[in-house]
Amino acid sequence: MSYHNDSSSEFLGLRTTRNGRMQVVYDARTGNRVVLDIEPMSTPKSEIDAALKEGIGARNVLGGVLSALKARNIGVDFAA
Repeated sequence: MSYHNDSSSEFLGLRTTRNGRMQVVYDARTGNRVVLDIEPMSTPKSEIDAALKEGIGARNVLGGVLSALKARNIGVDFAA
């Protein structure tokens, strides 16, 4: 699942690594990328999808998705 904001300048997506860890990928209009590891690994994809949909509509997309994940008690770590 992936989403672009209304101006198509920012991107949010969900990916799964080879070891099964889910990650949220955020690409900013400035070209910077932020990758968030989802904790715990057993978090339902439907909950993450709902948070991404909520976050992409926010004025500050990264802040919006972080708030939406926190509201659903989904933990994240900034990936190295």
